[in-house]
Amino acid sequence: MSYRKILLERDDFIAHLILNYPENLNAMDLEMQEELLKALLSLSKDSTIRVIVLKGAGRAFSAGGDIHLMSESLGKDVYSLMKNWIQRVHLLELQIRTIRKPVIASVEGVASGIGFSLALSCDLVLAAENARFNQSFIRLGLTSEGTYFLPRVVGILKAAELMFLGEELDAHQARDLGIVNWVVPTKNLEEETDRLARRLGNGPTAALGHIKSLLNKSFSQSLDQHLKEECELIAQSATAQNFEEGVKAFLEKREPKFQA
Repeated sequence: MSYRKILLERDDFIAHLILNYPENLNAMDLEMQEELLKALLSLSKDSTIRVIVLKGAGRAFSAGGDIHLMSESLGKDVYSLMKNWIQRVHLLELQIRTIRKPVIASVEGVASGIGFSLALSCDLVLAAENARFNQSFIRLGLTSEGTYFLPRVVGILKAAELMFLGEELDAHQARDLGIVNWVVPTKNLEEETDRLARRLGNGPTAALGHIKSLLNKSFSQSLDQHLKEECELIAQSATAQNFEEGVKAFLEKREPKFQA
């Protein structure tokens, strides 16, 4: 399938999903949203892909929503247009959170507004030293998107500060708040992203998917319900060939060779 606003590149078991609108700092419009949704759906069904990297082409991860799209909505049915747009953003975040494969955000340059939220919806975030993050919605007089993820990462007081004031964070500040896992020199971002992706891709994909599912439910289920599901998924993973391989590799003092 060909795309106009994104690139989908495969490297062994790694899928690189690239926001490809660099002349507009990868600001997101409806076309990009549709293409991302289609690509993620395709990747969810592709058993040869074990890890997904989300990144931006050029000098930005994503400047957020396309301001030109917003400007065109003025004087029209802005309520319906904005609701449709944000619903699609939410579908993207839901797909990223529920796909049973690790998703890495590799962030260079600005991750603003929806770009910030998109990075937060990923499982792990690797940032270049030149990365910058901000909740820019308030500057446009908009209610913030991302109110589910951000307080879970930084706490409700810090989330309120970031969303009320819209101030920018550099990569190290974002790491200190838990928004970013690692900060690396900008020139090393691609290399370090590939290293992390290959480490995850060589892992037991089904078990990683179970962990992701449990983490997603950890704030909403009762303790009793959560422990029962955790027990069931651990038992299920023990019946897979990867468990046998993991035990043998441990006893033989070698690296395991897990299957997808």
